[in-house]
Amino acid sequence: MSLRRFARRSLAAAALLLAAPFGLLGTQASAQAADQPATIRIASPDLSAGPKPYAGSSTVSLVHIKQALEKEFEKDGIKVEWSFFKGAGPAVNEAFSNKQIDFAYLGDLAAIIGRARGLDNRFLVGIRGSNTYLGAAPDAGIASLKDLKGKRVALFRGTADQLAFGRALAEAGLGERDLKVVNLDWTASRAALAAGQVDAIWQGVPVLALRERGLATVPASTKQIANKLATTQSGLIGASDFIQRYPQLTQRVVDVLVAEAHWAAQPANRASVEESLSQQGGIPLALIHGEYEGDDLAFRFSPRIDTFLRNSLADSVAQAKELGLIRQTFDTAAWVEPKFVEAALAKQNLQGFWPDYGKDGKAAAH
Repeated sequence: MSLRRFARRSLAAAALLLAAPFGLLGTQASAQAADQPATIRIASPDLSAGPKPYAGSSTVSLVHIKQALEKEFEKDGIKVEWSFFKGAGPAVNEAFSNKQIDFAYLGDLAAIIGRARGLDNRFLVGIRGSNTYLGAAPDAGIASLKDLKGKRVALFRGTADQLAFGRALAEAGLGERDLKVVNLDWTASRAALAAGQVDAIWQGVPVLALRERGLATVPASTKQIANKLATTQSGLIGASDFIQRYPQLTQRVVDVLVAEAHWAAQPANRASVEESLSQQGGIPLALIHGEYEGDDLAFRFSPRIDTFLRNSLADSVAQAKELGLIRQTFDTAAWVEPKFVEAALAKQNLQGFWPDYGKDGKAAAH
């Protein structure tokens, strides 16, 4: 072999050796890029009173309105797909069962029913303190919860409203069996009350619109009940297979929700929060303002899975069993997964922003 040919072969071999690591890195990068979902799919019951989809007065709703998740994952080429279900919790649970969604905003009862029926998911972010209201026909003679005995009351069974209603009735010494409960969704309930087909309804903020139009009185609500457990608790639920396969993406989803919760919890941003929710939900601004009026914003927007939320979820499981909505109870401690929220708090230097709220909804003394 000539010296010139040997030199050419040596240079070629050196080039291959130099190129190999970069080629390997390129292959690894391609594999990593391939091992991510094309779309992150999120669902929520549609709580709108207008034409736009609406996830209620929640952190998830604000994230949806601002397209915060879309902005977070745009650089990765990952799309965010939102689905809003008029069929509320049962429809969302069916989507979970069919593996059509990765995350969902759900009230506690719907999430509990899904978990009790075998859905493999985890409770990731807490959302709490939503109020529900008693809307009564003006001529029904209903001045308090006690006056509901024997009355026709429309209630969307299988949703978190049912648990809140049960707790409110208990405060008045009543139970569902003391009433003539009619199972109707939120929109149908309001229509039935306006048409005089029921004496009262129990649901969230949209019922206040009937009062503004003179079609209902609002003699009671969870705002008047000292026990914070009477309010509606909910949260972000994640499919276990997605969480296990994409823990870093799950963390980023939670990071976005925690950042939004921190912004919303600050009194200086209250007007912006209320305006955004009003416009998206098709609900008059005054009614949204009334929903938050007198409430502790830090409590309302705390994402932590703290003592209050843990106790509330355990109580809700027991209540769902008593109502015959689930056959067996389950350990909520094995269902909740607080590590993502706590990691987000540490990353954003927010460890001291939200206290541990106790069973009564009050901040634990330090």
